[in-house]
Amino acid sequence: MIKKQVLLVVGVTCLLFVLIFYKTIFQEGNPIPLAVGMAKMKTGNEKVVQVSDKPEKYLIHSDDYLSFIKEMDKKGDTFQYQEDELFYFDREEKRASFERKSYTNRYMIMELK
Repeated sequence: MIKKQVLLVVGVTCLLFVLIFYKTIFQEGNPIPLAVGMAKMKTGNEKVVQVSDKPEKYLIHSDDYLSFIKEMDKKGDTFQYQEDELFYFDREEKRASFERKSYTNRYMIMELK
């Protein structure tokens, strides 16, 4: 009997949480890859986590652009410059730009444009 009550309270609490924070949770579509990325960043030493291939997206700590630039350099992309919200890299003889977008107050998303 008590297990059912606890399960009901947890279920209602989760539902209310999702309803209240719906816009934040689903602003990038499916929130599961972002939640997994956040967990990797919290539990491991990762500072940059790729959360999507198409479009190419990375999760970083807010304002930790240097780690993102270093990670892209490891992948063979050479940082060129930043202009407002866009970070420009040379990638395989082409120019690639990543737009920074705020996800929460602690995390940013870098998306290939």
